[in-house]
Amino acid sequence: MPTQDEVFASIISAVEAGAKSEDKELEQSARDALTERYFGWILEKGKNKDLEPMEPTPQDVWDGPEGALLRGKFEEIGRRAAQEAGADGKVDGERATGAADRVQDDSDCPWCR
Repeated sequence: MPTQDEVFASIISAVEAGAKSEDKELEQSARDALTERYFGWILEKGKNKDLEPMEPTPQDVWDGPEGALLRGKFEEIGRRAAQEAGADGKVDGERATGAADRVQDDSDCPWCR
């Protein structure tokens, strides 16, 4: 199983890949916002449709099919944030947070609730 740091590095890589697909880059403020939002989340249990905690954590599933689904969600966060980036071609923390909110709202996975 990957460590929390390894999962988080993969999250940042996925968001960066999504942003780069739109020819944009992440600013440090975006990385900081993602750290605040997701570093602890890696160890949190998912939630069922009744919003009750359930096993496993994102860390537990990261190397499997569910982890691939999550990595795709993080790439989508990068794409959506990049599509709203300013003329300078940079994705800031506010855009990263807004994109994360929208991707999570649009998703029905146990870790997006």
